[in-house]
Amino acid sequence: MPCISGHCFYSPLYIKLTALWFHSLEVIVQLRQFSQLLIVTISILLAAPSAKAQQPYGHLPADEIKFITIDGKQTEVLVRSWQSKKHFGSAMIIAASDTDADAAGLASYLRTNINARGWASISLTPAKGLYRPNYATKPEEVTKAGTEQLQLTSNKSTPKYESSQLLELRNFQQSNLNEALNQLTSTTSLFPGGKILIVIDDTAGMVTNLLYDKKIPTPDVLVIVNAYREFEYLIDPQSQRKSIAEQLVTMSIPILDIQSADAHPNSIEQAPTRLNYNQVKPAKYYRQYQMSLDLSSPSGWEEALDQIEGFSRTVIGR
Repeated sequence: MPCISGHCFYSPLYIKLTALWFHSLEVIVQLRQFSQLLIVTISILLAAPSAKAQQPYGHLPADEIKFITIDGKQTEVLVRSWQSKKHFGSAMIIAASDTDADAAGLASYLRTNINARGWASISLTPAKGLYRPNYATKPEEVTKAGTEQLQLTSNKSTPKYESSQLLELRNFQQSNLNEALNQLTSTTSLFPGGKILIVIDDTAGMVTNLLYDKKIPTPDVLVIVNAYREFEYLIDPQSQRKSIAEQLVTMSIPILDIQSADAHPNSIEQAPTRLNYNQVKPAKYYRQYQMSLDLSSPSGWEEALDQIEGFSRTVIGR
């Protein structure tokens, strides 16, 4: 860099290199800012599924989502008002265990379609499933009611259960449903009229027992869909409950017993027994309906809804 009389002159090459150096600094700063933005974006995207998992009903209108407290924890109840000029009352719906208040299939269909027929729908979160203990699960871990237990898939052979384990888990399920159903009086009172209780699969077996023991409010109509209890026979005889058929026959409430060909094998096997025990009742108090369609399609769901609506309106007189 030559200098004359104290003035320095920069060569063109020096000026270009200096400019390039400053430009490089700007690029580095921009890259740093971009990388920070990219990190934030990735973090948000990674967190999105977790947030969605914590909000399983985010797709529903906020005013449909209510809460009750079960075992010290908040649990969702989905409430949809009448969507008809006629108001007949309310239908409480509880799907199979290990699903949710908007369980895909029949439960969700009933929840969103019974309203147009004059019934408000109140859908509860079902109890946790009857956990199937893993072979390596310690008994003291299995009997921690409410904790997540490893489950067997349907294609695995049944492990050797301890009767006390199954009894503890059964009682936990019953307790949860009991607590939930006894908190809904204020909700059902918003929809005057008849009260239908619709229970599906193994939940039907649990709720039948609660009604038999008179632990929950008695509905005007009970609808059981593919009712069964899977592991009752594995519990010690002195702790076993009466069968669903034996419990139903003692009840003086109208019962619609819906059975489909694609039900759990236990439900299909026990259907004739339920019918034999209860056909002594007047038609108003017991009807077993054999579905012409499976409950795996919208056509089958509509068939079931038609039967529920027809039976309920007949026995309630609306």
